[in-house]
Amino acid sequence: MSTLLVIQAHPHIENSLSLTVGKQFVDTYKETHPNDQVIIRDLYAKGVPPLNDVTMEAWRKQKFDEPMTEEEKDLLKRHEEWLDEFISADKYVFINPMYNHFLPAEMKQYLDLTAVAHKTFKYTSNGPVGLLTGKKAIHIQAAGSEYHKSGKWGTVKFLIKKAFGIKSKESSALMDLGDMYLTNMLKFYGITDVEKLFVEGADAHRDQRQKILDNALAEAKSMAKVF
Repeated sequence: MSTLLVIQAHPHIENSLSLTVGKQFVDTYKETHPNDQVIIRDLYAKGVPPLNDVTMEAWRKQKFDEPMTEEEKDLLKRHEEWLDEFISADKYVFINPMYNHFLPAEMKQYLDLTAVAHKTFKYTSNGPVGLLTGKKAIHIQAAGSEYHKSGKWGTVKFLIKKAFGIKSKESSALMDLGDMYLTNMLKFYGITDVEKLFVEGADAHRDQRQKILDNALAEAKSMAKVF
C-alpha cells in the first residue's frame, strides 16, 4: 500500500479549474488504487505553520534545552506533524493556480516548512543531497494564459526575441517561475520523477474554456490511472 499526499493551495471558490482537475485526478486515483491511502492537505483550511519570530525562538530553546511557552510547544508540534506527514508519503500531488507567474504564498510557505536538513535533504562534501529518493510527484496548475503549449521551440523563440529586444505577445515556460521553483525544490529533496498537468489559456481564450477544461479532465483521468 502506498500513501498519496495531496497538497492543495487554492482559495475555496467555485468553478476553479485547478481544483476541478485536481479532484478528477484524486477521484480517479482512488478508484484505480483502492488499497492506497489518500491524504488531503488543504493549505487554506487551517493555514501553514509559520516560520516567524515564535518559530525561531522555539527552535533556539529546543536546541539549548530551555523551557518553552505553550505557544512555542504547539507551533513546533504542528511543524513536526506536517513534516512527518510529508516525509512519510510515497507520492505527491501539488494543486495550485498560478499567481503572478509564481506559486501562492501558502505553497511557498509549505515548501519552506518541508526544507529541513537531515529530514528531506542533507549536506555532504559534494553539496546537498536529497533524502526522499524513490518517490514521485505531479504538479497540477491552472493559468489564465498559455505558457507551456509551445514547448522547447517556443522557449527558444522567446529567448531570441528577448535577446534582440523584440516584443512578443507569446508567453513562455520561462515565465512560469512557480513550476520551475517547485520542480527544483522537489529535486533538492531527491524527487526527480515529477509529472506536469497544466490547465492553461481559459482566460485568454474564454470561448474555449470548456474545451480546455474537458481536455485537462481527460488527461487527469489518464495520468491518475498509472500514477
